[in-house]
Amino acid sequence: MMKEEQVTKKEQIKGTDSMDYCFIQSMMTQNEKGLRISGSFIPQAYNNMVEELKQKFGESLTKNHLKNRLKTLKSGFSQWYDMFRGTSLSGFGWNSETQPIEADEEV
Repeated sequence: MMKEEQVTKKEQIKGTDSMDYCFIQSMMTQNEKGLRISGSFIPQAYNNMVEELKQKFGESLTKNHLKNRLKTLKSGFSQWYDMFRGTSLSGFGWNSETQPIEADEEV
């Protein structure tokens, strides 16, 4: 007889704007504490962030959830940065004097 394989389903957690904000604040705190070395958070930083966010949101968060969310946030940031400040010359830009986002007429 063949053994039945147990399939473990990974719990997905949908990030909200408030969770993202708290996560970013938590990352900044860990960075200020010196728990980010050479651009990467050390395991203790992730442990601290997981505990902090669990207390605020009661979700069953893990280090992997946070790492995946960080990748998503970085990707989104990168796209917006390139559009408004990067070298892509998208035609969009930030007017620091009047402070709106502006676009060239043809865009």
